[in-house]
Amino acid sequence: MTAAARREKVVAARAATAARERRRRQLIIGAVVAAAIVLIGVIGFAVQNSREESKPVVLPASATGPDNAIVVGQANAPVTLDLYEDFQCPACGALESTTGSTISDLVDSGDIKINYHVMSFLGDESKRAANAGAAAANEGRFKEFHDALFADQPEEHTGGYQTDTLIQKGASVGLTSAAFVNAVRDGTYDGYVAKVDGDASRSGVTSTPTVLVDGKPLSADQLTPDGLRAAVSAAAKD
Repeated sequence: MTAAARREKVVAARAATAARERRRRQLIIGAVVAAAIVLIGVIGFAVQNSREESKPVVLPASATGPDNAIVVGQANAPVTLDLYEDFQCPACGALESTTGSTISDLVDSGDIKINYHVMSFLGDESKRAANAGAAAANEGRFKEFHDALFADQPEEHTGGYQTDTLIQKGASVGLTSAAFVNAVRDGTYDGYVAKVDGDASRSGVTSTPTVLVDGKPLSADQLTPDGLRAAVSAAAKD
């Protein structure tokens, strides 16, 4: 091998080594950046949750049930329904679509009262809606607002339940006071909303909808008009 060929071989080897080193550094930098992005996301999520949990717990006027659930119905109703829902939850929307009118009939007839535990584990849309629901409860119109939201439920994680939408939905059921509008805009009940989620978790609730009749959980096949009526009738006889 000539001297020139040896020099070319050395230069080529050095170039290959330098290229490998550059790739290695790029991979390291890329991994660090990716980890930083994930960390920032986690920190952002934690900070947001911390902010909500650190807000004062302002209780709506009708949040007099267990764990400050929102109570709807006559105080002396013989049977109590505990209903854990998320306004954004598709299964909750299906329950309201199939059985909501039966629930309303049982409330109106005085057969049941309801403890509504409005959860918000599906993201910002759920939290905004839950805060607005609490604001409606404070004005004494929770059930009307609740039913209006489920009647026009957006698809999950599509940016639904925006502040202005919630204010308009409130107006459609007579919620036009400055107190309601300001509470929706300001997140007045964000601390309460976080408390409801925490209390539900400590009570062992792991999914929505969860329905209890006089403290006894209903199975999925009981979440029908006939199944609910049968459970309420049985509880009334106990």
